[in-house]
Amino acid sequence: MSDDDIALSEKRMYGAKRPETHAYVASGLGITRVETAGGQIGRFSLSERCNARDVAGASGEVAVATDEDVLVLTDDGFVPTGFGPATAVGYDGDGLLAAGDGRVARYTGEWRDIGEVADVRAIDGDRLAAAEGVYALPSLDRLGLVDVTDVAGDYAATESGLYRYESESTDSDGEWTEVRSGRHMAVASDGEQVHAAAADGLYELTAGAWEPCALPATERVVDVTYGDDTYAITENGTFLVATAAEATADGQGGWRQRSLGVPDVVGVAVA
Repeated sequence: MSDDDIALSEKRMYGAKRPETHAYVASGLGITRVETAGGQIGRFSLSERCNARDVAGASGEVAVATDEDVLVLTDDGFVPTGFGPATAVGYDGDGLLAAGDGRVARYTGEWRDIGEVADVRAIDGDRLAAAEGVYALPSLDRLGLVDVTDVAGDYAATESGLYRYESESTDSDGEWTEVRSGRHMAVASDGEQVHAAAADGLYELTAGAWEPCALPATERVVDVTYGDDTYAITENGTFLVATAAEATADGQGGWRQRSLGVPDVVGVAVA
């Protein structure tokens, strides 16, 4: 049976069970769209050929940072926005943000500069991760740390450890507390769940403790995101999805995998 046949049978099996989610994987090859629902991973295809550096999704929107421009998903596919080369994209309550070549800007049909921060690696909500630390948005006040690879909520992943930002009130300066030691590539949080991708595996914060995720793949995870399920991607292009048992067609929850065969993976997002 071919991969296409497998994808079709999976699609029929889970189509009546749960709505389909489209995940977008960013890599050196481009943007790969993956169909998934109910713990099953169906068809996947290359949506846009480019050198993708970052990808973000929110409220039905998807944006991609590439070495040429910031692309946004439309009914006609991914279209350029005129930002220029970018290293990071992200969404906050007011929409799309991007960074590249020392510039941070917001998109409102056109790009409006917010300020300057060098070597930005990630944008999430009201935080920005860069080589020189974590910065608040939109003020771009520096909040501390160095060699920051990712941010999510009050968490920051760095080359030396995973940190949490704590402050007594919104009006007071906070401080960073190390919650896991060692190199961390990514952190994700939706306000209820928290996952951290470290050099030795993927961890989930459960009842105050960091528990290792029982992944079916041994490759290093580089990004995690949330939608109807929890999605992760490895550096070598293995797509992972974790679903509750009651939400699957076969009643078997947990993590499942499928190799996409794409190189130089940097991130995954859902709209």
